[in-house]
Amino acid sequence: MPVLDRAVALTLRPPARGAHAKVSLKVAEHDAMYAGNGVHYLECGASALSVIHAATVLAGTRPGAILDFGSGAGRVTRWLRAHWPQARITATDLRGDDLAFCEAEFGCATFLSATDIGALKAPQRYDVIWAGSVLTHLSAAAAEALLVKLLSWTRPDGVVVASLHGRFVAGRGAAQEFYGLGEERWAALQAGYRDGAAYGYADYAQTPGYGISIARPAWAAAVAERLEGARLVLLGERLWDDHHDVVALQRRPIDAMP
Repeated sequence: MPVLDRAVALTLRPPARGAHAKVSLKVAEHDAMYAGNGVHYLECGASALSVIHAATVLAGTRPGAILDFGSGAGRVTRWLRAHWPQARITATDLRGDDLAFCEAEFGCATFLSATDIGALKAPQRYDVIWAGSVLTHLSAAAAEALLVKLLSWTRPDGVVVASLHGRFVAGRGAAQEFYGLGEERWAALQAGYRDGAAYGYADYAQTPGYGISIARPAWAAAVAERLEGARLVLLGERLWDDHHDVVALQRRPIDAMP
């Protein structure tokens, strides 16, 4: 099992700077997000904590119960545990071995996720839900359906924080080997992104219904306006790992706000 070096120089913002001394450094052998670069692995998780914390502060939400939706083997979960040690943290993903690691290492509750958004069920409601690098693999319809589902799992005043590929990713296709799509599929994605929908998507060649998406900020704002009982708390570009855009929605009707 890889063990990261706490002594390496990291670029950390509050609150990750304070959580660094307590964050777990153990990495699962099967962690698909760990590619041998421990500094980036830790900084990526810390960056997520910073933006999640900011969303909770802006929303006025106390994170007593937190769900890491699409947790993998805990790249972000470990930082949530270090910063909110008393919170009831749940991890969910499609891979059982990742969830077993999160349960053992971070003291999380877990449940197995599914690809059918309509059939998804959660064991409880949450104050905070993080969905990092999840909508980035879904079509516009599926992404909006998942946001609706996740918002329904929050308690009143709870907040959903999700990452998106935005304008930065849209301009990096060739430099990033077209994010695994290939040049032809990337061109199809770009065509959708440039039309009035403001959202582009293309399947990976071998996985219908699962691929890469890019969305303009206007798409996220329009979704927030369409969702009854949703307050747009945060929408920013390149907030996570200087790469992903982030949107935060709170379960709070606008007309109920003081």
